[in-house]
Amino acid sequence: MKDVAVQTQSESIVGPRVLAKTPLLEYEFPQILYKAHTVLWLQAAILVIAFVSLTRDDTNPFINSKAGITASFIIFTFIATVHLPNSPYLSRPHPAFWRMLQGISFCYLAFLTYILFQNLDDARKFFSLLDSKLGKPLPEKSYAENCDVFTPNDPNSYFANVKDCIFDVYIPAHAFGWWFKMIIVRDVKLCAFLSVLFEFMEITLRYQLPNFWECWWDSLILDVIICNGGGIFLGWLTCRAFEMKEYYWGMGGDPRTENERFCALSRSAIQLTPYSWSVYKWEMFSSSRNFVTTLWYIAFVNLVDLSNFYLKFLLWIPANHSLLLYRVLFWAMLAIASTREYYEYVSSGFKLRLGTHCWMAHLIIAVEWLIVFKNSEGMFNEVMPLWLQYTWSLIVGFLLAAALCLVYKDLAKK
Repeated sequence: MKDVAVQTQSESIVGPRVLAKTPLLEYEFPQILYKAHTVLWLQAAILVIAFVSLTRDDTNPFINSKAGITASFIIFTFIATVHLPNSPYLSRPHPAFWRMLQGISFCYLAFLTYILFQNLDDARKFFSLLDSKLGKPLPEKSYAENCDVFTPNDPNSYFANVKDCIFDVYIPAHAFGWWFKMIIVRDVKLCAFLSVLFEFMEITLRYQLPNFWECWWDSLILDVIICNGGGIFLGWLTCRAFEMKEYYWGMGGDPRTENERFCALSRSAIQLTPYSWSVYKWEMFSSSRNFVTTLWYIAFVNLVDLSNFYLKFLLWIPANHSLLLYRVLFWAMLAIASTREYYEYVSSGFKLRLGTHCWMAHLIIAVEWLIVFKNSEGMFNEVMPLWLQYTWSLIVGFLLAAALCLVYKDLAKK
């Protein structure tokens, strides 16, 4: 079966991690769809640009500005799709998809860089030019104003508070997000850890963002158990159904062997799965290097998730606005490629070149947080409670102790 990555003696083995050998790309579509056709695409681009620019109504300067920015982003993404090199690891659904994603990441980075060089008021005004609904102060919703589970005096429902939380926009977003995150991470234990960690991050940062205040039953039952846990379980089922390449993060026993099962799916479903798969063994606690690289991956995932809340708070973007949805979808696609490239990079002992998607992901998240840090002066003045300070001190102490033990273990081996 061509979709199974076969381990051979020529594969690079670095420490406890195995660097999977990427198979050569085989044609899955007619060969004409894999040829560059640069002259054909050039002619098509000229015709489309000429037709749109010469036939549209350009009497409105505001609409002209929006159309010009949109067209610039589209043409840059188009150029990237045609001319950028293919990903060495990702070929489905088609290599052009991942080239297009690189182009979108370039455009998004340029947009963030422009926002970074504006002050907060000008940045908000710029968003109001994109959409008249933006640029207005937002009432930050708290989920802990009334934590009574049973509300007999409420005329609408005996469980009014629970009902309000269930029908909030973030409930289906939580479930869908963790379903997709499980598809990206492909490790149930690590996903469960990330789920609990994010809830603890909400408790830590709720003194800065009122949106993070939640009732105990909302945080523990609705979020961790039902939404996050249900999404992780569905993601695990999806991974097994599509036979995706598993990432074994070294947080428990390996439940699978390297000889993967073949699942008879339809051709369209198979096209949505990776071209090849094998077990990824991160072995987080097997060496100091593996510990640090896996720990950074955990931190990076939380940086991506948290920046969404800080950006919408500072830039006055409503939770249900399409801009936030576009950002989540963009990061979801970028995370698929970045996770694969990051694993291959660290598994090679940092000998391989860091993939473009992963490189861009780090630069983008850095600029996103630079926007937050630059514009948060005087915004978050509440001091973290002592019990949280002590808890984080214990966590940091444990991580340092674990790192030192692993360093000592590595030196003893030598």
